[in-house]
Amino acid sequence: MNITKDIINDLLPLYFSEECSPDTKKLVDEYLKANPAFAEQVKHFSQHTLPDAIPYPLTKEDEMNTLIKTKRLIQRRTYLMAFAIFCSLVPFSVWHTGGKTYWLFIESPTSALIYAMLGILFWAGYFITKRKTRRL
Repeated sequence: MNITKDIINDLLPLYFSEECSPDTKKLVDEYLKANPAFAEQVKHFSQHTLPDAIPYPLTKEDEMNTLIKTKRLIQRRTYLMAFAIFCSLVPFSVWHTGGKTYWLFIESPTSALIYAMLGILFWAGYFITKRKTRRL
């Protein structure tokens, strides 16, 4: 089997954390002995350690702003869903006057189409807001 530099690069994190098997450790050691230039690069990178956790200073104001933003998005999502359901159902509504029943989409197709288009816009807004809420 031909061991390439890419394979060794994939194994280096395990090698340095000492979580690999003895055979893998032996394989990496042999490759580094056979390629001294690459061994120097590996040695250079192994001397630079990364911190365990990178601190991210979060103040109480940041937390409150995030909470307020999340509440607003959830409230907006709720309103958009309510309007989307309403506008989606209005074209199929009926009314009864003077002993007759009227269907909106039969008696006034233009109004029904306008409500349907508004419903589509509200549904699009709802799903966009839902995606934003999920990312928070």
